[in-house]
Amino acid sequence: SVIKDFSQVSAALLLLPVFLFLLHTLITCSAWHKSLLLFGVQESFTKTAPLFAFSTLTKYVPGGIWHAGSRVFVLSTYGHSKLRVLYSILIEMVLSVSVSAILICFLYPFICLYQGEIENAVVFDVFAIVVGLFLSACIVAPFFYRVVFARYTSKEIHGLKKIEFRIEQLAALALLHALALVIYVLAYYLTFKAYLPDHSLLNADFAFIVMAATLSGFLVIFSPAGLGVRESVLYLAFSLIVDDPMLLSICLAPRLLLLIAEVFFFILIKVAGQNYSREVSL
Repeated sequence: SVIKDFSQVSAALLLLPVFLFLLHTLITCSAWHKSLLLFGVQESFTKTAPLFAFSTLTKYVPGGIWHAGSRVFVLSTYGHSKLRVLYSILIEMVLSVSVSAILICFLYPFICLYQGEIENAVVFDVFAIVVGLFLSACIVAPFFYRVVFARYTSKEIHGLKKIEFRIEQLAALALLHALALVIYVLAYYLTFKAYLPDHSLLNADFAFIVMAATLSGFLVIFSPAGLGVRESVLYLAFSLIVDDPMLLSICLAPRLLLLIAEVFFFILIKVAGQNYSREVSL
């Protein structure tokens, strides 16, 4: 049904969302590379990028372990600590969830959905902003990371240097995840706009719904890459504000474009890696 409905939309209008999803994937890859460096896993981007590209596709395989497992296994063959690689993946997931929650909190006071039906709406608005500020402080505060990873911040273990968390490193990571999420939402907007050119969608409600759906996909861990969960939340939420017979296909379309972008990213990384290997051998 989604493929069939694609014929009703100009392919040119869908190229920009694919490009934005590709940019989102590249930024997320860069963020994970910085997470590795944060835990002292010194590896070149030419090795971590192909691994990220491959593991991104394995998220769609049922089981939920292939995404993290492939990264841990491959980097461990390079001589890196399995636990430190796993921690880098944990930090990636925590920051993705936290940044989504923070942006949702900051958007909440500006949405119109059900606001007229909520008593003492101002109290909830203020509470949402306070929670957003608190979470923002937490994800860039070295103290919290030192507590969680106390084993590696107190002394050297098995010849591995102790980890030093610095606020500028944590802030840079958080900003990368925030930028990736904003671009992700913009790609969703352009996809919806391609199907619904007459609808005014560039507002807080749209961003709030997409981010809430994205967050639900992170939290429901048994669903591969949040597949089905995010789309269900999108459909239920947008059915309240958009009346269109193709709404289900519209909600599924961004996922298909994201998958296309991830496959394209994998191919680009493989081709770039092969060219780099040839240049080095020469």
